[in-house]
Amino acid sequence: MRILPDVSALSFKVLLRHKDVFLSQAKTSIIPPFLDPLFYLVGMGYGLGALVVNLEGMSYVQFIAPAIIASVMMTAPFFENTIGSFIRLKHQKTYDAMVSTPASIEDVVTGDILYGAFKSLIQGISVFIVVALFGLVASWWGLLILPFCLLAGFMFASIAISYTAWMPDINYVDYFFVILMTPMFIFAGTFFPVSQLPGWAQDVAFFMPLYHVVNITRGLIVGNLSVSMLWDLLWMVIVTLIFYRVSLWAMKKRVLK
Repeated sequence: MRILPDVSALSFKVLLRHKDVFLSQAKTSIIPPFLDPLFYLVGMGYGLGALVVNLEGMSYVQFIAPAIIASVMMTAPFFENTIGSFIRLKHQKTYDAMVSTPASIEDVVTGDILYGAFKSLIQGISVFIVVALFGLVASWWGLLILPFCLLAGFMFASIAISYTAWMPDINYVDYFFVILMTPMFIFAGTFFPVSQLPGWAQDVAFFMPLYHVVNITRGLIVGNLSVSMLWDLLWMVIVTLIFYRVSLWAMKKRVLK
């Protein structure tokens, strides 16, 4: 039974294959996600935060804590579905091996994207636990962040795969991180309100996927739900559908070539 045209339940078999690899490397894959947010919270939240006045009715550490969770929803699939996917595609020939089975190219690509969403969930949970231990989760709505990680992860993984399908060499991943990931990490409302930017920069920030992820995550963490979050969610769904389709088309073209 087809889930989408040319995509079947075999995509979940691909996800399970990647999951087994992840578990075999669990010692080096699970611990670091706990440490990274700890450094940001202590260094920026409490260190830099001591020099910053309250933002939008929150202390600085309360302001950036949700953004740190949102950021790992982006960085986890971005790294996995650029570097990891490229290695599986070109060097390990994992894509070639899997498409020689009954799985279609679309199944393999979808499984890879699902794995990116899985990594987003794992790291999102890790950071959420750290933030909660610091007493920075102010609402039970914050628990919705956990399933939200899957949607955000699927979106970012689709964007990453769309770029990976084009990359002629692994070194080109630097452009992806510098031109796309780093600006979002800095300017998408993570460390300061977007309203502090010039008008044109605010317009640019609106088109950054992370901006909408940060808005929803922050609203859930502090329990400040608003109608605008529905628009953020709708924007994410539209972007996800567009880049998912692009990733299927571009990667199929790359593999067949």
